[in-house]
Amino acid sequence: MKVLESLEIVEILGTRMYRCSECQVVLCPASEDYKEYALKREVRTTKLEPDSLAFPTDAFVLREYFCPKCAVMFEVDMTEVKEKQIFSISLK
Repeated sequence: MKVLESLEIVEILGTRMYRCSECQVVLCPASEDYKEYALKREVRTTKLEPDSLAFPTDAFVLREYFCPKCAVMFEVDMTEVKEKQIFSISLK
């Protein structure tokens, strides 16, 4: 079952697991937050905007999550720097 463009859930030995759909590396059980097992990068939003459009603050950050094997990007969250990591996928 595909949950993001490059992230899927597969059943392995009776357990649902997150897996990269590009390289098939298994990250963790689907009951956990896959972001804890992904490669992470934080980028200040001011670094990405042209100077003429940049809002003069370092209060926000882009948190990027990648496959630890092939480095395909799974997801990007824009949050305040002080905010905790967003748990964006919760299965029932």
